[in-house]
Amino acid sequence: MKSYDVAVIGVGIVGASAVYALARAGARVIALDAGVPGAGTSSTSFAWVNSVRKEPEIYHRLNAEGLAAHRQLARELGDDGGFHAGGSLEWAEGDDEVRELGGRVARLADRGYSAAWIGAERARSMEPGLSLPVHVKDVAFYADEGWLDAPRAVRRLLAASGAEVREAARVQLRRTPGDRVEAVVDGEAIDTESILVCVGPATQTFLTSLGVAVPVGRVPGILAVTSRPAQPLGCVVHAPGIHLRPDASGGLLLGATDVDGLIGETSSRETASAVAAQLLERAARVFPAARAVRLVDARIGVRPMPGDGQTIAGRIPGSANAWMLATHSGVTLGPLLGRLIAGEIVGGTPSATLAPFRPERFATAGAPATTKA
Repeated sequence: MKSYDVAVIGVGIVGASAVYALARAGARVIALDAGVPGAGTSSTSFAWVNSVRKEPEIYHRLNAEGLAAHRQLARELGDDGGFHAGGSLEWAEGDDEVRELGGRVARLADRGYSAAWIGAERARSMEPGLSLPVHVKDVAFYADEGWLDAPRAVRRLLAASGAEVREAARVQLRRTPGDRVEAVVDGEAIDTESILVCVGPATQTFLTSLGVAVPVGRVPGILAVTSRPAQPLGCVVHAPGIHLRPDASGGLLLGATDVDGLIGETSSRETASAVAAQLLERAARVFPAARAVRLVDARIGVRPMPGDGQTIAGRIPGSANAWMLATHSGVTLGPLLGRLIAGEIVGGTPSATLAPFRPERFATAGAPATTKA
């Protein structure tokens, strides 16, 4: 039987980043996915690489480190790694919203984050296709941000890792003597020293076989994809009621937080199309070239949401050889979390950066993160 140092279960952007980092650290890795790597949550994320609304400060700083990790990874992988720099733009409407944005920009700048105000004319010169309201004189600009073509990044990471990859793998975990965990793949146990679970929104269900409960919810949402506009868009834009960016296809990718609530995991194609049409109507108000495009896809996705909104990273409670990663910020944090958890698994030294984000914090707070009898 072939043996491995680490089995990584779940190969979205978080899992693929871990596979890459583990392989670079010298581990023999097998990557296991229930479907096609990168075709799950990672393919239905807006994939904005940022730390703009990540609070409290300790979580903001983790995500800010995530931006730096993306830039480092881009240098390692080259131009075909899927990361697109260029920053992001944001403006607000309404007294409360304008005050919130102003306070946030000031707070981020005080923390050393790349947040600054630029004049509306400069914003228009950066993105000539935008239609800014005449009363908007200044726009927030986050220079270090970008977006990720996550499926492409997953493919590139796996190819660069040289790891064995199995698609459509049915994986279960079971306990063995000595507080160890074993992975059973398509009915057969595999020989691996360590296990890393990166199954996103399936985390809570997946860990029940170990008698472990860690609160990771499922948050559905929708994105609309359009045909290619006559006027290209270069960066991520957050306008009132709509966020948009270039899509890897050449079209536009559209989303809005408020319409996510109109969608469920089992929503019909008709419902998804109707919501996507709303997104396109909103986009056309701030990016007039969108009036001439057509909708080509409405992507319903499900993202993981830890119980307190922050990343969960570390050894699975009650396990001597199994770790987990679960986060709502997978695209931003994937390369950083992969590198840090690889250091723990291969190097055996706990990461101080990950110390505030351990699964055990839920048990301390009274939420379920325990091993059931």
